[in-house]
Amino acid sequence: MDNKVLFGIMCIIFNSYGVPCFMQGQVKTGILRIVLGVVTCGVIGVINVIKGIILGIQVLNMSDEEYEAKKGTITSGIPA
Repeated sequence: MDNKVLFGIMCIIFNSYGVPCFMQGQVKTGILRIVLGVVTCGVIGVINVIKGIILGIQVLNMSDEEYEAKKGTITSGIPA
C-alpha cells in the first residue's frame, strides 16, 4: 500500500466491505466489518460508507509525510 491516492479512493468506494482494512493488513477488522454489515442488514454498512467518505477525503488531503507516519493505523479508529 504505497499509493495514498489508491488508498483514499478505496476508502471512499469500498470502506463498507473492509477493503481499506485488508490493504493495511488488518484482516480481522476487515472480516468483522463484512460480518457486522450482514448481521445488521446493512445498517453498519451505511455508517461505514459515510465514515469511508470522510476518511478517504482526509487521506487524500494528507501530505506524503503525514501519510507515511500514519500508515498502518489509519483505519484503526473504525472498528465496524
